[in-house]
Amino acid sequence: MTRAAQDPLDTTRVEVQSVEEAVVNALRDDIVQLRLTPGTRLRMAAIADRAGVSLTPARQALRRLEAEGLVVSHPRLGSRVAPLTEEDGEVVMTVCGALERRLIEIGVPKLTDEDLDEITRLSHAREDAVRAADEEGLVESSFQLRDLVYRRADRAHLYEEAMAWRRRQQRYLRYARHVVTGSGIEFGREFAAFTEACLARDAEAAQTALRHIERRFHEWLRGMLATAHD
Repeated sequence: MTRAAQDPLDTTRVEVQSVEEAVVNALRDDIVQLRLTPGTRLRMAAIADRAGVSLTPARQALRRLEAEGLVVSHPRLGSRVAPLTEEDGEVVMTVCGALERRLIEIGVPKLTDEDLDEITRLSHAREDAVRAADEEGLVESSFQLRDLVYRRADRAHLYEEAMAWRRRQQRYLRYARHVVTGSGIEFGREFAAFTEACLARDAEAAQTALRHIERRFHEWLRGMLATAHD
């Protein structure tokens, strides 16, 4: 009997987290959302106590987040939240952009009519957020739209790699929004070209639109970080 192929956009699977995974996800979220700011000391005992676990899951969590570039550790000095730097920002934007453009190349031509209806809905939600100056709503709808395209590519490993680098990218995006009020709205308007390209199933135009957004943001972020460190 042949099993039906699973839709790559099907998110109904139930995932059971291990203790270590739960600690990693909670700590990662605090770092990405900037609730734990760059340079914050991460004490293993405090992490374990807060999560209600032994030191082993806390130690493994710090090691995994260090591998993801979100934590830095030094012998005898312990672990800290990784700093935001111009050099790291360039690497993050470059790698994340390359992975996402590859997913666009594969995913955009595969978009279904139902996908286009959802993209239209998300586009309207994004426009409403721009008019209301709702940065959180804007970011959420923009990422949902991109994720729809990326999952349609049906390349699980490539998608997971892109999401890992996006987590590092999101720290810079949130930093920018914290430093300059309304920055998310400014870049949200430029997202319209990407949306239009997806609706036309034009992968090349979608890649070009995303590359333009990346270039603008990187130049802007570089100047902002340079000023902050002067």
